[in-house]
Formats: sequence, C-alpha cells, structure tokens
Amino acid sequence: MKIGKTVALIGLFVGLSYQILSAQVLTPAQARTDLSYLKRKLDLLHPGMGYYTPQPRMEQLYDSLYNRLTAPYDYMAFFHHVSPLVAALKDGHTNLNHRKNYIGKSTRFIPFYIRLVDSQYYISHNVSADSSLQRGTELLSINGKPVADVHRELMNTDHSGSDGDNLTGRRQWSMVQFADYYAAWFGSADSVTITYRLTGDTLIRQTRVRCLSLASFRSTIQRRYGTELDHRPNLSVRIVDTLTRTAVLRVSSFMGFKKNDPFQWAYNRRLKRAFKTLREQNIQNLIVDMQGNGGGIVVNSARLLRYWMPKPFRIMDHEEMKQAARAELVTRWNPFSALNFSLQYRTDKSGGFASRSGNRRYRPRHRDAFRGNIYFMQNGASFSATTTVLAKTLDAGMGTFVGEASGSAYWGDFAGHFKTVTLPNSRLQVRIPLKKLTHAVNTERANGFTVEPDFIVTRSFDDLMVNRDYILEYTLRLIREGVVVRPGPEKQPIRNRSLQASR
Repeated sequence: MKIGKTVALIGLFVGLSYQILSAQVLTPAQARTDLSYLKRKLDLLHPGMGYYTPQPRMEQLYDSLYNRLTAPYDYMAFFHHVSPLVAALKDGHTNLNHRKNYIGKSTRFIPFYIRLVDSQYYISHNVSADSSLQRGTELLSINGKPVADVHRELMNTDHSGSDGDNLTGRRQWSMVQFADYYAAWFGSADSVTITYRLTGDTLIRQTRVRCLSLASFRSTIQRRYGTELDHRPNLSVRIVDTLTRTAVLRVSSFMGFKKNDPFQWAYNRRLKRAFKTLREQNIQNLIVDMQGNGGGIVVNSARLLRYWMPKPFRIMDHEEMKQAARAELVTRWNPFSALNFSLQYRTDKSGGFASRSGNRRYRPRHRDAFRGNIYFMQNGASFSATTTVLAKTLDAGMGTFVGEASGSAYWGDFAGHFKTVTLPNSRLQVRIPLKKLTHAVNTERANGFTVEPDFIVTRSFDDLMVNRDYILEYTLRLIREGVVVRPGPEKQPIRNRSLQASR
C-alpha cells in the first residue's frame, strides 16, 4: 500500500515538474545570455561557420535575433526564436534539441504515418481509434493549417540530415518522422482537429483525433501493421531474383553492433559473412539498399567499400578541427587523452588541428570481393557515412544509383566528433560537430551537390495503397532490362537500353 502511494506521489511530482518547466518564462537578460552563449560556442567550435551561409549574413541574423529579445519569452517561443540561427548553418549534423526530458512519456503524438504522393498527403498507417481513416485517406489540414504548410514549416526549421540547400534529406526525415517533428515544433497536444477526404470521395470531412503516447503509438503500429514493418537485420542478404542472380544487401547503419567494440570487429564479421554468401550464391547483380541509413562510424563505411573498390583507396582527403576543439577531446579525468590527441592530430597552418590519419589507405579485399554490377537504392535519409560510400563509388566510376539525392554533400561534411552544449537558462541543447571531413574524391566526377540518382523514382498512389517497395521494383526492372550506368573501371562499357527515368 505504501509503495503504491509512493509511486503515485512520484508520478504526481513528475507531472507537476513537467508543467512547471513547460511554463518557464525567460527574462530578456536570460534569453540574451543563452543566445550569446550559443553564438560564442558555434564560433569557437563549429568548423563550418560561414561555409554554406556567408559569415556576414550569419552575423546579421544573430544581431537581429539578439536585438529582438526585449520582452519575456516562454520556453517554446524561445525555442522557435533560436531555431533560425541553427538552421542558417545549413548543416545536417548540427541539431537544436529540447532540454532533457521535455519530450518524454507524457508527450502525445499525432496518430498517423503520412506519405507524400506528388503534392498531396495521404495517411499510410493509422493508429488512431477512428478506423474510418484508412490507408489512402487524403489529409488536408491539421488544426486549421494546410498539411503542406505544416510540412514546409517543419522542413524549414530543422536542417537535420540535410546539408546545404539540399531538400531531399529535410523532406524525407520530416515526412518519415512527421509525428516527432510536429510534437517538437508545435508541442504536445491531447488531440488535433483534422480535415480529410476518404479515398474515392470528394467530400471534405472534419474530425478530432486523440494523440497518443509513444508507448501506445508503438504498440498499436506493431499490432495493426506488424507484417509491413521492416524487420530486416543490418547487413542481411536476401536473394530476390534467381534468374538474374540478384540479391539485396540491406545496409541500414554504419553504427557498431556492440557498445564495447572499439575496433568494430562484430561489424567486420557481419560484412564478411554477407559477402561470403554473395560469392557462394554466385550473385551477379548486387542491390545495396542504403535508404534511411543516417551514417555512423566511418571505418565501417570503408570496410564496406573494400568489397568492390578495384584499387587501394583513401576515404578522406582532409580532417580538420578548430583550435578550441582540443579542449573538448582532452579531459582531465582521462590522463591518456592528451597523448592520444597528439598521436592522432597535428597543428595546421590555420592554428587548428588536422588528422594524422587522413592519408590512411584501405586495401581492397580479394577472396570475397564483388565483381558484378552494383545498384544503390538511396533517398534523402542516406546521410553522412552513407553518402561517403556513394561518393567514393561514384568517384571510382562504378554503380547505378536509384531513388533520390542523398542527404549529404559529395565533397564531405562536418561530423567526426561532437559537442552537445546546453544553454544556461533555457537548457536547450545544441549538438555541434567538431571536424570538417573532406572526401578523397575528384570534384569533377560529381553528378551534383549531393550524390544524385541516375534514375529518380517517386511513389505513386498505387504504390502507397499496396505498400509497394517501389524503388526496389524499379531497380529490378533495370536489372532485367540490362541497364548498367557505370559498369566499373575493370569492365567493358555496356550499351544502356532506354528506360523511363521517373515514375
């Protein structure tokens, strides 16, 4: 009995604390302190200040935001106020996040997955209590605001996973994680009012739907759509066409499989197993599925490349950091950190630091090397280390790329090491990358700012209704018709057959 009362009291305390924190109001002085603190940290640490947005424009924006802080700001208003400064960096690795525990068990999320077909938004998965909102229902507005305007606002306020002026990453992440983005930007709500059109109907209807906690959302989506969810393990191999000897290698992440594995041996073993299977099955056409792969550890991307790159190669041409970044990597509690830093980095002409391992070369594998045709399935969420793999393969004159432009730039990105700074009064958190990573690629071989697809493939309404893997279907069609854009440096060019480059 006492335990039950204690749990209830703790729950009440947590709920009241959340309400108090949500209602936090910053004085103008506190808000200015937070903004200037963030600007100072960005100037000291971020290697890309002024890269995508010129430094004078960044200074103008900061001055404008600072000078407008003349009245008290509540927490969410200040979150919105800070957002343009972070977004102006146009760096997909720099993220503005809420303070700790702001998004938690009590947060309520819009109960849909929605997908874009042409310029219209449709419900693809419904976890609300209203069973009439079936797949294919066109979603028109949320709380009186057109869904297109809501989506545009979410895309413009968060550049996570998308570098420069590239839109594919922002569009992809904000669509796939629409409920998360909505709650982060507009706040948690018990319910929302929507207008919609049922499939095959012209009547515009309106209803109010209850928003769900994360636990309820996940349990319902699993119960209703469990067979449709992608449960393929990372680095799994699936043979999809025995006639053309075609297999799909799913590469969903370059993060390690184990926490305590500094040398990434587990990842390396999985790779070996996968390519051994491809060799034993005599696979001639390999589809590397990198859709939604947000990146991870660079050495794992290099290990993947070893299985098809024809010659020894480097991943990076330069790895650079600002001088202040050293203090974030050398800590008093770790007596070996200073020695480790000296072994890994040297001072450069700018006064910062450059990696000593920038010239590291990787040797191609021979026993299980893949020498057939390689096709890449990619989308805007193919980011960071994933774009590294795509860029290096394109630079080598290999691969056929299908889907949409990747999220990162062909030249490289800002990543490697990160520092999360917490603003002193609002407690907002900003993740700042510390390194500028420049790919070892020939810029003249780029096919765009990012790695662009050779064949742009978009979702149709029919694809939506049957939950079709439309990019895979299109790639298989390319293989069956013998279309190879880049056969590789060791092969004779193949005469491409004509094929519609978009759906």
